[in-house]
Amino acid sequence: MKNFAILLASMVRFLGVEKLSENAEGKSVLTDDQEGKILGKFGQLFLDKFKEDLAAQAETVTPESTMAFDEAVIALAQKDVEFAAFKAKSTAAIQKLTDKVKKLSEETVDDLSTKVEGNKNAEKMAFKPDMTLVHNIVLSDYLAGRTAQYSGSDTIDTTELTAEFGKYVTGERINILKKLTAKTTSIEYMTTLISDKTEVRAASAEIATVVQQFTSKWTPSSKSTFKPLTIKNRKHKINVPITPSDIMDKYLGFMYTEELNPSDMPIVKYIIEELILPKAEEDREMKMLATGKFVEHTATADGQAGTAPEDALDGYVTILKDLKTAGNTDVTWLLNGVTLTPENILAKIDAAVDEIKPLYRNQKMFVHADPDIVTMYGRAYREKYPTTKNQDGDQLKIDFTNFTFAKLDGMIGTGCFFLTPKENFVHLLSRDPSQGKLRIEGMNYDVKVFGEWWEAVGFWLADAIFAYLPPVVTPPHEGI
Repeated sequence: MKNFAILLASMVRFLGVEKLSENAEGKSVLTDDQEGKILGKFGQLFLDKFKEDLAAQAETVTPESTMAFDEAVIALAQKDVEFAAFKAKSTAAIQKLTDKVKKLSEETVDDLSTKVEGNKNAEKMAFKPDMTLVHNIVLSDYLAGRTAQYSGSDTIDTTELTAEFGKYVTGERINILKKLTAKTTSIEYMTTLISDKTEVRAASAEIATVVQQFTSKWTPSSKSTFKPLTIKNRKHKINVPITPSDIMDKYLGFMYTEELNPSDMPIVKYIIEELILPKAEEDREMKMLATGKFVEHTATADGQAGTAPEDALDGYVTILKDLKTAGNTDVTWLLNGVTLTPENILAKIDAAVDEIKPLYRNQKMFVHADPDIVTMYGRAYREKYPTTKNQDGDQLKIDFTNFTFAKLDGMIGTGCFFLTPKENFVHLLSRDPSQGKLRIEGMNYDVKVFGEWWEAVGFWLADAIFAYLPPVVTPPHEGI
């Protein structure tokens, strides 16, 4: 066999001999030393197969087989040379492309994106303000040290501003709507659920037990008696009128203080990100998500006064209060009738821990609380144990538990606290943020900003809630 003859020639070359020894039958054989060399280099499987073929073949090393082996070696060497040349050529081409990309990345290219057309899902170029518009010229002159020539409403052409806002929102609408529903202090401790239903409930309640005594029949575990709560999704909006000429001085001051260029913060972006979104976040946390109480309103005409943020939905503190008023016994109401004071708070918090169901007592949970309660507890603990550190940064734990206080800004003034697993504390949003609306309209010297979205909060199961409500709850946010 030609291939074996070549292999035999290579092995003879490897062993450093002219030919292998022959047995009495005239067949080539290996010495013990030669077998050891082949075993060490190529392994047992190769040695066994080679010996088997050697015994079955009559070939010996011939000039023809040696020549064929040498030709194979030369051909392999040629392939190595060709591969080395290909590798060198490829490396040079990659370096050339790398250098080109680096050069292009360092070049300044004018952004020509004045509008976005085509598929709404296509990648959009970054928004760039039109520096030929009057309000942008004023800004550019001011930042360049030239006199900012503007006088009241003459500076702002609301038609120009509306058109520029439309271009900005076209590319940034989803990001703006996400920021509009971004996490607040409270939402950090919730599980966000995405749904477009107007009402949602837990798909199935917790199972009471799963283990039972063996019998030879199918006896399914008893159904849980837990009753899921309903979370009502609510639609919200912003209707904000702005007179741009009234905010120009504040805008120019902001740009000067932050050392920004017009491309960094055009006035349309400033209106959204510095005037509207921060206030929307404050309204959501301080007036809606915790202590809001939904009130049905019906507008009868354009221009009538808008409703209060507190009326937009039922906040989680309001939900707890309503459950207690309704006499819900699935919730574990902690410290009934007790008023917390600096003198009793340490003992009462320990007592509240003892009231938590055994199933939840060793779970890691946050004590969502009025910040004033956390401060009261911390000061009382420091006074009683002045040399003991109970605090890790802002994380104040209850001794001998897995419970950590969480100050929720929206609960300020309520005097309440509650514990529940994060999975049971729900923040509800619309499934598709692109369904939210955001637009601006100009009228006379004013612009009107419109925005719409869905959002709600609530709990899945009353059985997993452990809440303290003081006997008399101070009206939340009084004086704010």
